[in-house]
Amino acid sequence: MATDLQAVLDELTAYPSTEHPFLSIYLDITPDGTGKRQSLVNLDQDFERIAGQIKQRGGNLESFEADRDQIMQLVNQDLPVDAQGLAIFACNAEGVWNVVPLQVPVETQLYEDRYPHIFHLARIIDDYETFAVVLVDSQDSRIFVVSLNEAEKAGEADAGENIRRFEAGGWGQMLFQRRIDNVIKAHHKEMADKLGRIIKRYGVQHVILAGNDSIKGSVREALPTQIQDMVVDFINLDIRSNMQSIMETIEPMMREVERMQEADDVDDLETEVNSKGGLGCVGIGDVALALTKGQVRMLLMQQDFAAMGGECPNCGTLRPGLRPTCPFDGTEMQQIDLREAFVARARQQNAVIQIVEQSPFLVEHEGVGALLYYRDDAPQEQTA
Repeated sequence: MATDLQAVLDELTAYPSTEHPFLSIYLDITPDGTGKRQSLVNLDQDFERIAGQIKQRGGNLESFEADRDQIMQLVNQDLPVDAQGLAIFACNAEGVWNVVPLQVPVETQLYEDRYPHIFHLARIIDDYETFAVVLVDSQDSRIFVVSLNEAEKAGEADAGENIRRFEAGGWGQMLFQRRIDNVIKAHHKEMADKLGRIIKRYGVQHVILAGNDSIKGSVREALPTQIQDMVVDFINLDIRSNMQSIMETIEPMMREVERMQEADDVDDLETEVNSKGGLGCVGIGDVALALTKGQVRMLLMQQDFAAMGGECPNCGTLRPGLRPTCPFDGTEMQQIDLREAFVARARQQNAVIQIVEQSPFLVEHEGVGALLYYRDDAPQEQTA
């Protein structure tokens, strides 16, 4: 199954800022028509450029060169053959080496900074949620877990008794039909139990049911309410369908679920922002302050959001712009990419991160907003 990217993301956000070069590299490693991986062609030139920047500022060139050698060995000799992309996070001086194969397309990007650049990882996690796909009929069921466009068969069930034709009519036919109905219900109940365990094990967020209309009612009836609420749709698909056919059918559905979730979350944000005392804020300054205070339960960010700001290394205050000193303790502020800082701080607060493809509401408010756990700026009630 795919790497647990959420665990990787949380591990990366736990690293403190360092004075040594920290490399964050995203590589598209899909071969072109000639079998070459174009992202690797200019990698040496990119590393030379970064080396020059580190040397110019008097940084730890030795640590960088160690990481560079290890990365080049990886891409030249040990590149995973079944991945579409690769994320590499490395800082030799801090003992950091994390290679993450990706089963989804990724744009080639190289970053060298004091901290890992994790926005692209957070976006992948947001865009590719985990689905369970249940192919079911009256006697058999197959359950697949699809995460990051990689599918794994996670369970199956059968009726335990073959359903055969019965030619007689009358009372005997009624008894036989009742027995058939009970066998089908028992099978669907077993399927629902297995699905519940799989949802818990894999952290499934959405369920797609596939079968024919004749069993739709029985399947839904077997599911507990909690799982029924996770069902995206019931589609017609033969239980013997191969994986390619399954993925071609459900991929558009998965993308549509994400777009609808984005729209719903932005609507919630707009409602909260426009409500008196609502638990929402927008704009770089207000979101930076909310993250500094630990108020954020969901960070919403346009995919093209970009802003620079400052972070106080002493108290952790985030500020937009390039203010020289912290307004609270006078410490010299460190320049920081606020896109990366916002994502890292949000995960440190266990907040959900929603990267939005396009939202006029967010565009009107500098491309970023947040839903909050609480407010601390509400006016106090006057007492007699």
